[in-house]
Amino acid sequence: MNRNALDGTNHLTMRFPHTKQLFILFGKSVLAMLSIAMVLLLYAEGYAIWYFEYGLGLPSESRLAALPATGSLCAASPGSSLVPLSEIPPLLRKAVIASQDREFYERPYVGPLARLASDIAAGRPPGRSNIIQSVSRECLWALVPECCKGPNLDWQIGTEVLTGRIERTFGRDRILEAYLNNAYLGRGTYGVVAAANAYFGKSLASLDVSEIAFLVTRFRSPRPSQGDSDLRNRVIDTMRSAGLIDEAQATSAKAVPVPAADR
Repeated sequence: MNRNALDGTNHLTMRFPHTKQLFILFGKSVLAMLSIAMVLLLYAEGYAIWYFEYGLGLPSESRLAALPATGSLCAASPGSSLVPLSEIPPLLRKAVIASQDREFYERPYVGPLARLASDIAAGRPPGRSNIIQSVSRECLWALVPECCKGPNLDWQIGTEVLTGRIERTFGRDRILEAYLNNAYLGRGTYGVVAAANAYFGKSLASLDVSEIAFLVTRFRSPRPSQGDSDLRNRVIDTMRSAGLIDEAQATSAKAVPVPAADR
């Protein structure tokens, strides 16, 4: 720095002797406010974790684990009967997973708040597995009827927390079993056994590829529509791309008419 610049700085300091002290005081004030803001942020985060983990009154993992080790996780639906997962044809089980949630068995558990933050950061709609969320909403929300009437933030995050507890407490097989036995599939039926009988007059073991694909469409679209054939064909394509059937089976299945509109 040249002499003129130094002279200018000294002159400024002489004219404003408290300038340095003011800058120091200002800096300390900013640091103090930032510290307070950080403390408040941490407090808010801690309260949010407590509120959504415990304050909503959601069933704890110990309460969930106390449910019977076998049998349905859901209250009995009209006309439904529990069929063990082992008695549901593998092709039907795999077709549901391929269509609804390909990573159902592979997806690792991630905490509810971390999952929510990840979904928001990635621009995805918040949520977990369609299968696990469905079991959460349709079966186990009944344990807390006073909580989280949605859709609102409590309902959204409460669903995340409860779904996470279900993931940790129950095996994926049991969750899939509950899903296949309790989902509403149209024609007043709940579960794949009742739906197979209502649409085709058959047992599960007697269903062919086309009929299985049609039942899979009912999990998302239980009401009939003009697009039922297209929906069924899309599921058939999904089954083929997942390696569940070959090209000849897919072509043959697409040639089969879909059931008529609901009675």
